[in-house]
Amino acid sequence: METFQFDSHIAAIDHHLLGLPGVGLTYVVRGETIALVETGTSLTVSNTLAGLDALGIPRDAVEHILCTHIHMDHAGGAGYLAAALPRASVYIHSMVSEHLSDPSKLMPSVRRAVGEEAWPLHGDIKPIPTERIRPAEELRLDLGAGVILAAINTPGHSPDHLSYRDLKGGALFIGDAAGLVMDHYELAFPVTPVPAYDLVAHRDTIARLRALDLPRIYLTHYGPHDDVDRQFAHAEECLDALVALVDVAIDAGQEHPDLAALAACWLPYPGDGPAALVARSWSQMSVSGMLRYERKRRERGA
Repeated sequence: METFQFDSHIAAIDHHLLGLPGVGLTYVVRGETIALVETGTSLTVSNTLAGLDALGIPRDAVEHILCTHIHMDHAGGAGYLAAALPRASVYIHSMVSEHLSDPSKLMPSVRRAVGEEAWPLHGDIKPIPTERIRPAEELRLDLGAGVILAAINTPGHSPDHLSYRDLKGGALFIGDAAGLVMDHYELAFPVTPVPAYDLVAHRDTIARLRALDLPRIYLTHYGPHDDVDRQFAHAEECLDALVALVDVAIDAGQEHPDLAALAACWLPYPGDGPAALVARSWSQMSVSGMLRYERKRRERGA
C-alpha cells in the first residue's frame, strides 16, 4: 500500500489491485466531508483502509463511495468498504445497482470475461443493503469547502459507465472511459470487454471528453495524466487497430479465432510474470468483446 497527494484536495491509495502496485487506485477527495472514488476488489479493501489510516482519515469521516461502473476491479470492494465505513453511501449508475445488493449474476459474468487464470485475483462481493446505494447518473455531490463532484455519462466500455468531474480543479475521474495507462508496466490501451461493449458509444465518449479540454484525467489504472489529448488520441488509435484486427479475423471466416494469438498481435507483452498475466487477461477480454460487438453489428446490417 502506498499513498499519494496529487492536489490540495485529492489524494490516492494504491491498493495493489490484482496483487500488483501500479495497477489500481482508490482516490480520496476531501472537502468538509470525504468521498472515495473507486473501490478495487474485495481483496484490496484492507489496503484501502490502511491507506485511509496513513492519510489520517477516520472511518466515520468517509460519507461517500463513488464507483464509475459495476466491474469488479472498480466496484467489487464496495460492500466490504461500506461495512467498514458506517456513514458511507455507495453511488453507482442505477441500471446496475441491483448487482451490488445481489451479486449472484455479476460474479459468474466477470469470471467468464476475465478468464480462469485471472479470476482468483478478483475476490468476491459482499452484498450492500439497498438503502445504502444511491443513483449516480445525475450526481452533483457537494463535499463542502468548494469541492463538488459532478457525474458525466461516459458509456462504451460498459453501458453504465460514469466519470466524475472535480469542479474545483476541472479534472475528471475517468475510470475506464478511454482506457488504461499504466506507465510502470508500459501498458496503455482501451479495454473493450464482453458482454456489453459498444464501439459507437465508446468513440462518442472519447470525442466528447476531448472536446471538454480537460486539464487532467485521473485514471483508475493508473494515476493522473496531464497530456490529456495525447492519451485520448492514443486510445482512438488502439481502438482502430483492434477493429482492423477483428475485421480480418471475421472476414477470414474464423468462427472461433485464437484469442490469445490475436491479443498478442494487438498488444505484444513479453514475460510470464504477474504483469504479463494482467496484460493477457485484459487484452484477450478486449479482443473477445470487440469480436462479439462486430459480429452483432454485422448481423444487424449496421
